[in-house]
Amino acid sequence: MSLTVRNVVVRGLGAVLCIAGTTTALAAQAKPLPLKYVGPATVPAITAGDLMTRLYKYADDSMGGRPVGTAEHLKAVAYVEREVRRLGLKPGGTNGSYYQDFPIYHEVIDPASVMTVSGATVKFGEGFIAQNAASVANLPTLYVGDLADTTVAVDSAMAAGKLLIVRPLINMQPDRAAAVQKSAAYLAYRHALAGAAGTLLILPDNLYPMYRNFYGQEQESLTSAAAGASMGKVSLIISEATANLVLGAPAASATRGTAGQPVSANVTKTETVGVPGRNVIAILPGTDPKLAGEYVAIGAHSDHIAIQNPPREHDSLKVYNEFGRPAGQEGGRNLQKNPISADEWTKINADIAAMRKVYPARLDSISNGADDDGSGTVSVLEIAEAFAKGTVKPKRSIIFVWHAGEERGMWGSGYFTANPTIPRDSIVAQLNIDMVGRGEASDETGVAKDGTVLHGSPGYLQLVGSRRLSTELGDLVESVNTRNHHNITFDYSEDADGHPQDIYCRSDHWSYAKWNIPVVFFTTGGHADYHQVTDEPQYIQYGHMARVDSLIFDVAEAVANLDHAPVVDGKKMADPNGACRQ
Repeated sequence: MSLTVRNVVVRGLGAVLCIAGTTTALAAQAKPLPLKYVGPATVPAITAGDLMTRLYKYADDSMGGRPVGTAEHLKAVAYVEREVRRLGLKPGGTNGSYYQDFPIYHEVIDPASVMTVSGATVKFGEGFIAQNAASVANLPTLYVGDLADTTVAVDSAMAAGKLLIVRPLINMQPDRAAAVQKSAAYLAYRHALAGAAGTLLILPDNLYPMYRNFYGQEQESLTSAAAGASMGKVSLIISEATANLVLGAPAASATRGTAGQPVSANVTKTETVGVPGRNVIAILPGTDPKLAGEYVAIGAHSDHIAIQNPPREHDSLKVYNEFGRPAGQEGGRNLQKNPISADEWTKINADIAAMRKVYPARLDSISNGADDDGSGTVSVLEIAEAFAKGTVKPKRSIIFVWHAGEERGMWGSGYFTANPTIPRDSIVAQLNIDMVGRGEASDETGVAKDGTVLHGSPGYLQLVGSRRLSTELGDLVESVNTRNHHNITFDYSEDADGHPQDIYCRSDHWSYAKWNIPVVFFTTGGHADYHQVTDEPQYIQYGHMARVDSLIFDVAEAVANLDHAPVVDGKKMADPNGACRQ
C-alpha cells in the first residue's frame, strides 16, 4: 500500500536500533518459519502451502525490494508472467503479450541551479532544494507560517501571485494532521494557494539534510518534463537560514502576513527514459457467450520500495518497532510524551535473546515487501490458478492485473485504466488485494476515525470501498462470506467518510473507482513491519491468507455469475482526474 506523506510521523531512531528485537510475530506460528524456503509445486486448490512456496520466492532478497523502473522489478514480474503462461491463461497485455509497459522519465536537477534573494545567491543543495523545474524572476513573497496554526486564516487576495513561505505539517500524528486539514484556516490556505505563484517550504534543520539527499538525486515521473514544462507551480524547499534571508529577519519570530524579499530562481532538469514500468495482465475467458465480453478484475501491486540505507540490525529493528513504531512507516508512539519504560527495555532485550535462538543476527537493508504487497501478488496468482486449473468456470471473463508502481502513486493501475487493454466499461467490478498476510492480535492494523487503535484477530479482514459505488456489491461480499461459511469478521472502520488515513485513496482500487467501476479493497491492514526491512516471508500468517483468498475467489465467482452487472447507485466521479475523497 502506498504511503500518504502527510500522515508520516518522522522521527530519528538513532542508536536505539542496535539494542532492540521481538518474539511477538513468532508466537503466532506453531513453529517459527525459516529465513529461506523452497516449496513443492503448487496445486489447483488455494492452500497455505502454495502461498508460502510463492511468497518465499517472490519476496526473496534476490528481488532487491522490487522498485518500479528497475531490473529487479522486471525480474519479479517475469516470475508472474511465467506462472500465468504456465497456467494457460490468455495474454491480456499489449501486442499479444502478458505485459503492458509504460515509460518512466528520470529527472536530475542541474546542480548549478540557483535562487537569488536581494542580490544574494543561494546554491542548490546548500540553502534550497527543488521539487520541480522553475524559472521565475523577482516574485514577491508572503509569510504564511505554520500550517498547524489554525487561529489565523490566510488572506487570499494578499497571497495572489506571490510565493507563500510555509512551515508544512511535519512530525504530526495522523489524527492531528487530519484535524488541521479540516480547519477553516487550512482550507483558506488551500484556497489562497490556487492563486499563488507557488511555495517556499521551510524545513527544520534536523530534516533538511534528509530531503536534500532525496531531491538532490534522480527523481522519477510518468510525465516528461518537456510535456509538463508549463504545468505546476514553483515549489522550493528552503532551509531555516534561507528563510531568514528571504524575510530579512529570523523566520522563527515572523508573523503571518509578513512580506518577504522578492525571490528569483533558475532550476533546470535533465531527463532520460530508463527501465519501463510493467503491468502483467492475464485473462480467464468467460463461458457464457452473452457475458464473456464483461470482466471481473482482480488485482494487486507487484512493486515495493527497494533498499534502505544504512543497513539496520534486523531483529533489533523488528522488536523496537513493536514498541516504538507499532504502525511501521505509518507512524509510532510519541516518544517525547510516552518514552519507552525500563520494563519495556527489559522486555525488548529479552525478546532479542529469544529471537537469537531462532534466527542469526544480521544486518538488513532490503525492503522485501512480503506483506506489502507480495501477499497480494501471490494471492492473485493463487486465485488465478484455482480458476485456471479448477472446476469452477465463471460466466463472465476474469482479468488478472498485477499493477506496477503503486508505491509511487498508483502509476500502473492509473496507466491501465487510462489505457485499458480491454474496453474499460466492460469491467463490472474490481477486487483489490493489498496486504493480506497479517492481522494478528498483536498487530496495530490501523486506527478508527475517532483515533482508537485497531488490532487484528483470528478471521479478521478490513473492507474498504465495498459499498461506495455499489451497495449491491458490498452486500454480495457479506452474503458470500455467510453463505459459503467463511465466517470472516469484517472491519469497516477505515472505510469511514473523512477517515484521516485516506485508505480508500491509497491503493490501486482507486484507479478503477475514479472511472466509476465498483470496487472492494481487501486488506488485513497495517503492522509494525509496514515499509520496513522487517517485512519478510517468515512473519506471514499463511493459513489466514489462504482463508482470505478463498473468500475473494468465491466473491469473484459470484460477481462473474450474476445475471447483471453490479448496480452502481453510489456517488459517481464526474471527472476521473479529480481529487479522491475518503
